[in-house]
Amino acid sequence: MAYEVDWEPEGLLKRFSGFVSGREFIQAVEQTQADPRFDEAHYVINDFSEASGHSLSEETLTQISAINYGAHASNPNCRIVYVTTDESLKERVRQVLIASNMSSYQTEVCPSLAEARDWLDSQPKLHLLSNVMGFRNI
Repeated sequence: MAYEVDWEPEGLLKRFSGFVSGREFIQAVEQTQADPRFDEAHYVINDFSEASGHSLSEETLTQISAINYGAHASNPNCRIVYVTTDESLKERVRQVLIASNMSSYQTEVCPSLAEARDWLDSQPKLHLLSNVMGFRNI
């Protein structure tokens, strides 16, 4: 798997190509969320339109859900979009990252990068407080 990250003023675009394994995708998510710029990101676009295939199983996406749950504490103002036309990936994302009890970030699946950006533009800005220092418990 190859991927490139473009940090944009409001968020980031990750473009995946080749075959994307579950382990590699988890590592890409962890690396992105470990970057200090992630704390200010308002969106992450995971663009799979150039991927030739993937092994993103339900288990992989459950791990991503747990990772996102932790990252949500430091940046609750982010949305995540998956760009894909792969029906199995769309269905798994919807089941595990959107409809499950462990969902944290608002997540959407779009068939093109243009539609992903349109969806993001149609959403109101989030202005939630981070819970890293327990501020929401006051």
